[in-house]
Amino acid sequence: MTIHIRTLLPEDETDLVFLANNRSIYDNVRDIFPHPYTPEDARGWIDYCRSQPTLNAAIAVDDRFAGCVGLIPGQDIHRVSAEIGYWLGEPFWGKGIMTTALDLWVKHIWQTFPEVHRLWAGVFAFNTASMRVLEKVGFEQEAVLKQAMIKNQVLVDEHLYSLRRS
Repeated sequence: MTIHIRTLLPEDETDLVFLANNRSIYDNVRDIFPHPYTPEDARGWIDYCRSQPTLNAAIAVDDRFAGCVGLIPGQDIHRVSAEIGYWLGEPFWGKGIMTTALDLWVKHIWQTFPEVHRLWAGVFAFNTASMRVLEKVGFEQEAVLKQAMIKNQVLVDEHLYSLRRS
């Protein structure tokens, strides 16, 4: 199995819709992520990602679209930090793919953004699998923000993880 990070392609649309149109994905990402996920959503996302290829990318498994990774650079006094995000299609869960993909993404960030010193991610308290992925890549838990997020009308603690450039 070959795992790599690449630019999203127009031909990813079908796989993107199939994988993203999943309540289990939606339940673990921000509300801005559409549900249901339509072909129009996929085309818009692919176009957006292709316009900013250093900030968002596809996770490919054996050259097939499997999920996404992204980066939101900090601004002003937070310009040395950046938030990362990611999701992986459910058929690919439990195989170590996300850990490998996130490690590749972090290496890409360190090479592409020399000004970024710290990466961080916020995780819903119930998403222990995502916490384990971050820990395997070297992120450390910094804080638990009590009832800091709301998902599906339920207040949820946010677990903050970070990784600093060594």
